[in-house]
Amino acid sequence: MSLLAETSALLVDSDSAAALYELLLPYATFNAADWPEAIRGSVSRYLGLLATTTKRWEDAELHFEAGLAINAERGFRPWLAYTQHDYARMLQERAEPGDGERADELLAASKALSEELGLTALGAEISAL
Repeated sequence: MSLLAETSALLVDSDSAAALYELLLPYATFNAADWPEAIRGSVSRYLGLLATTTKRWEDAELHFEAGLAINAERGFRPWLAYTQHDYARMLQERAEPGDGERADELLAASKALSEELGLTALGAEISAL
């Protein structure tokens, strides 16, 4: 389901995102897992992606904040970096007052963490933003 959420967000498929959101919502406090990666971080990150795709800004913000907290608390550092990046992209798209500054903070944190962990693909995405 986490991979479907990412795919839906990448394709900006709001119909699929809405359906997946409802299916994943009961698992917001859980971790996503698959083989061979094992843990894919907090389900809240994927809910944030789906809420962003359907332009449910307040829901996206709440899910990303939860995803940041859960991934940091559980030591899922790669997924923390991805959550920071995704949250920043949502804020840039939403573009409300204060969003630009918060997005810059999140991108700086994500870039530093991605460099530390050797997440070169994520680092390239951050540089493109």
